[in-house]
Amino acid sequence: MASSEATVTATATASASSDTLISPLPQSPAKVHQKISEKEYPPDSILPQSPSPTKTTSITPVPKLAREASDITWQESLESTKDQVTLTRRRGRLRLLHQQQFKNSLLASVGYLELANAGDFAANVWNEIPVPKFAAILMGIGGTLALGMVLVAIQDFRLSYRNVKLLRSEREHLTRLQSYHAKNVDISRLLGSRLGVIFRELGTEVVDRIVMDVLMGFGSLLVGIGTLMAIGGAHHGVFQASNLLSGYVGNGLAALFGLANAVWSICLIRRFHMHDIAVKNTQPNDEIRRRLHTRFRRFQWHASVNGSNGLVAGAASMVTAKRWWGYVVLIPCIISLVLCNYFWRKKLGYDRPILDHASLARMQLTPLLEDLEYVLAMQKVLARISPGDVLSQTILQRDSYPSILQFIVRNRMLETYCDSLTRNKKTRNILENIPSVSDEITLNHDALLHLNASSSHSDILLNHAQKFLRNEGVRTFTHRERHLLELLGFAVWQDQMDGRVEG
Repeated sequence: MASSEATVTATATASASSDTLISPLPQSPAKVHQKISEKEYPPDSILPQSPSPTKTTSITPVPKLAREASDITWQESLESTKDQVTLTRRRGRLRLLHQQQFKNSLLASVGYLELANAGDFAANVWNEIPVPKFAAILMGIGGTLALGMVLVAIQDFRLSYRNVKLLRSEREHLTRLQSYHAKNVDISRLLGSRLGVIFRELGTEVVDRIVMDVLMGFGSLLVGIGTLMAIGGAHHGVFQASNLLSGYVGNGLAALFGLANAVWSICLIRRFHMHDIAVKNTQPNDEIRRRLHTRFRRFQWHASVNGSNGLVAGAASMVTAKRWWGYVVLIPCIISLVLCNYFWRKKLGYDRPILDHASLARMQLTPLLEDLEYVLAMQKVLARISPGDVLSQTILQRDSYPSILQFIVRNRMLETYCDSLTRNKKTRNILENIPSVSDEITLNHDALLHLNASSSHSDILLNHAQKFLRNEGVRTFTHRERHLLELLGFAVWQDQMDGRVEG
């Protein structure tokens, strides 16, 4: 227990030393760090504004890690059981009925979209009549490849569009809350920081995915058709149409995307440069400042390379219509796009819960720094779960499925956990045996506990839950860290801008 107390004390000290960054809400400090009872305010209600206290009492905030270990109240447990996930049977398998989280769903194959621009290589280089046999074979391969990339663009568009719908719904809800609590400066800032990050998330989804998928996907379609038509270039009309589709028209769409992407990249570079300067001026603790700086630099590096790559690739695509050496310029652009795609998926993108239709009673009202320290601590705790780890055992009991399940639900990982149950053969068979009137199954805290009541299922569910925490648990908190770092950076910058206006 001494180890637990030491860790909690260290976390409390770190939180207190950095609280000047994000000021707590103007309520009683004790209330700020407690869950607001939903008996008093239903989930869909908007909380009334609290009058500003006439006298401020300085009280050290209670760290989230301490509460996680020693202050899990009955009310928190009651709230956690309200979360539920609906599964449906599609094509003989159980799948999530609706996506409830913002997901890092960028397809790895999207990195090869630029390759479709090179699919017309044979058609443009050997643009002659009669078409050589080896060139006709290369045209068939290149045209088919370009048409195949259209399917990739369509699938990525579908995944991105789901994210956009969730983000827009969340933005509308938070905007209504911010408007209602406009007189409460601190709540308004809390919601404003989330809206600021949603703006970046929407911009990335729309520009770097939807616009790219539409323009480059349609361009791939035109290039593919034009390249295949070039095989029958002996016909004058076909020859002209082929040159048009696989030349300036098809490649022009890629150039148009390159221009739009460059403008958005410049906006991102400037945004994170300002956030980085704001963080340096506030002088938080070294660990947080280092993580924030690294996060901002990664965004700037990705935006710089991605934006430059789009401009160069777009220009090179236009050159390929008449000059063979344009393809030489496209080669490093294709490699660069693949690397940028990998870097985004592994280092920048994240999954996170959506606060759609949630009242302030169900939102975390703790300071961002406290949330961030909690997430960092949980990464370490989950990575070293062992029977001898005192801190791990105070947070969750690794040999108890109810304890692990409560931890999963409380930390809003239920959707990810249920999805993992459908992907594992043994646990999927357990879910298949759940009786249902229709093809839909609703899973929540109580339903999963009921499944565990069966002695034949308990060991399977426990082993799967332990594996889930070791793998997906650490990944989930890593993604939460990325989101919180961006929230914190925007909040610090916003505080500085507000301070300048007031000054």
